[in-house]
Amino acid sequence: MANKSIIEGIESKVARLIEQHDRLKKQAAELQAERDKLVAKNRELTNKLAEAERRITTLELSEGLAGNTADKKQAKARVNRLMREIDRCIALLNK
Repeated sequence: MANKSIIEGIESKVARLIEQHDRLKKQAAELQAERDKLVAKNRELTNKLAEAERRITTLELSEGLAGNTADKKQAKARVNRLMREIDRCIALLNK
């Protein structure tokens, strides 16, 4: 009798463990899918931000070239800075 109740207790604990394992496995899959969506959204937003920053730079540059003398000096400095950055990139590519 005692052995039967011990076996039944073990069986019920194993059944609960299996249920818990299945539930956690499903939850892990859902979290993985959510993470993948968030990574994709993050990538998309990063690309949008980079594009917006490029547009801002272009607009600032065009406004600087069309503006007064002080703006032209700023624009020229910005162009020189961008040229130096391009030269650094080219140097890195040539290595």
